[in-house]
Amino acid sequence: MRFEKTQRTPLVEMSNSHCLIVGECYPENISEWSQPVLAALEDCVGDGTQGSFDVDIELYYFNSSSAKFLFDFFEFLDEKADEGISIVIKWRYRVEDDTMQEAGEDFEEDIENCTYHLVEAEPADA
Repeated sequence: MRFEKTQRTPLVEMSNSHCLIVGECYPENISEWSQPVLAALEDCVGDGTQGSFDVDIELYYFNSSSAKFLFDFFEFLDEKADEGISIVIKWRYRVEDDTMQEAGEDFEEDIENCTYHLVEAEPADA
């Protein structure tokens, strides 16, 4: 499943074992954008028969309505991890981006059952 990047939404790629989200997230209509993404996540994670699911997130900006989407996204994953799926989340942030680092730390506080890593992203021009 793939949701193409736009000026206001990130690239989202999902399979039965992995989810990648990269870009900026401030869609004009958050529910119009987020509902298909969350539905795809449910389809990909499914009943957990695959045993593990990896998530890579590298956002450069998101607004407050997108923060609610991210909370729902992480809450779903945390519930699945509580059911026995091994879920690893990597929150990638650029070393100079204190805002995204702090956001990643804030989300980490709410994660109980997933393995969660804050990861310094490689510079874009490296």
